Amino acid sequence: MDTLEIVYIVVVLSIILVTSAFLITMYIIIPTLKTRRITTFFFLKSAKVRFKVFDSYASHELLVSPKREYEVIYQLETEEGEVEITLDGQLEVSTTSRKSGSEIIKFSRYQPDVTFIGKEAKNGECSIKIYKRR
Repeated sequence: MDTLEIVYIVVVLSIILVTSAFLITMYIIIPTLKTRRITTFFFLKSAKVRFKVFDSYASHELLVSPKREYEVIYQLETEEGEVEITLDGQLEVSTTSRKSGSEIIKFSRYQPDVTFIGKEAKNGECSIKIYKRR
């Protein structure tokens, strides 16, 4: 091979590499960072989601004893859009501003799932805590 051919191959591969890195950054990394402005805190008996922009969902499984009564305390807050909490199909709460409350629920399984859903929601927080009733 000639020196000119080696230089040509190196230049072409460098251009392909730089172009690929640019396209990956513009179309994959930057949109992911924009949509992932969510901070989640998941524990055994509680879950919390704080967000700047929330247009997807976050899910978690809590740990409970079945056939016992629990007091479920929830808080939802958003400046814009709608947020929703679904707990094991028994509790469904949604709001477009601010809402908090509590309910008594008896679970039938060990790990009920809680789902936080955001529909074009901005600047807010959703949380849920479970306390065993005696």
